[in-house]
Amino acid sequence: MIDEAGLEAIHAGALRLLGEVGCVVLSSEARDLFAAAGAAVDGERVRIGERLVERALATAPAGYTVAGRRPERDLAVGAGAPSVLCSASGPAFVLDRGHRRHGTLADMHDAVALFHQSPGIDVYGIAIAALDVPEERRPQAVSHAIATGTDKPSRVDVTTDLELRVALDVAEILYGADWHARPRLWIVINTTSPLQLSAEACRTILCLARLGQPVCLTACAMAGTTAPVTPAGLLAVQHAEVLAGLVLDQLAGPGAPFLYGGTSSMSSMRSGALLMGVPEFWPLVEATVALGHRLGLPVRAGGALTDAHAPDAQAGIESALALDTALRAGVDFVLHAAGILSSFNSFSLTKLAIDAELIALLRRARRPIVVDDETLALDVVAAAGPGGTLLSQSHTRRHARDTAPEGLMNREPYETWKAAGGDDLASRAERRVAELLASYRPPDDLDPVTRRQLDEYCLG
Repeated sequence: MIDEAGLEAIHAGALRLLGEVGCVVLSSEARDLFAAAGAAVDGERVRIGERLVERALATAPAGYTVAGRRPERDLAVGAGAPSVLCSASGPAFVLDRGHRRHGTLADMHDAVALFHQSPGIDVYGIAIAALDVPEERRPQAVSHAIATGTDKPSRVDVTTDLELRVALDVAEILYGADWHARPRLWIVINTTSPLQLSAEACRTILCLARLGQPVCLTACAMAGTTAPVTPAGLLAVQHAEVLAGLVLDQLAGPGAPFLYGGTSSMSSMRSGALLMGVPEFWPLVEATVALGHRLGLPVRAGGALTDAHAPDAQAGIESALALDTALRAGVDFVLHAAGILSSFNSFSLTKLAIDAELIALLRRARRPIVVDDETLALDVVAAAGPGGTLLSQSHTRRHARDTAPEGLMNREPYETWKAAGGDDLASRAERRVAELLASYRPPDDLDPVTRRQLDEYCLG
């Protein structure tokens, strides 16, 4: 979608923005760090030269491994590792039997249970804001629900100082005082477009970098409102913001793991709303991956994103095309890989089940075609002979389950499908959700001391 000359022009344009326009940095500690490294600081405006960007790129790793609760839960990021897929994260609403409402802690427990039983989704993404829990207790309640509900990794929600403190405390309870000896946390920090880093974002970047923890800094600029309406200009703003955060991250902790994040897209010129299902988003995903990889950084981009408000055909089309684009481009981390609707604003258990099926399909479609004597099966063809059948051959029996049907997709003839009720994908997914929630059993891998400490800290 974009050639090397275009990528170079966007990178050069972002460097020009950083050097001439600068970035507003709303943290005095971060500004002092920039100034000590040679950046030009004028009030809250920080102008970052190319030398500082090159210095940061020289120390940021091309790949790393984020440790899980057990070694088999470790996940490699970048440097040729498979894409890490994370469920929906942070929507304001839950779609419940066709009606949109605010989320609750019970909704979160259901989301964790479904995620735990979805093998294709690697990381839980804080799918729901539990608004029935008081704000001052919400981070602890959410952390407890996740830590006791799944042994898979989870993204930590950090937008406030309280959330950061709880994240660090829970990590120490789960992994011990030296928990930060290895990368452990999955934390996404957002820039404020255009060209701003908030005080909270800076504090979180500084803290995590000094602890050697990964920072996924993501720009979500909106074409026509917080960035130029043209895709190239949009990408230049996104690129500049992420580079500013990269420099701060590496100044605080040289060599700290970093993830280049971009989910920028178009704005509606009628309503001003962010649009995530439009065709322009897909080449932006490809360009984001190309820009980050060109710098030697792992990249977060894409997702099963849609502007649809229900798990309907539009949601399926837009989600499949966006996720396929990201995987085909070689993305390293996908947030919102399952369960998201309404342009980031709504979560659906039904769509999570459908997206989990979509992930399985896309991963299956990417299996290489194996070519050897067994798969060519020339002797099998010869044994059947012209006009013969291969159905009775032992080779067919050996490989009959290689293309077993998926759990939700209909592969039956019309008469069989109609006799079974003739339901659509969303109806089958709703039944699947009910079955998984009924059969769910939480993990029991936490030792009694850790579980007691977690209960006391989060629920006491």
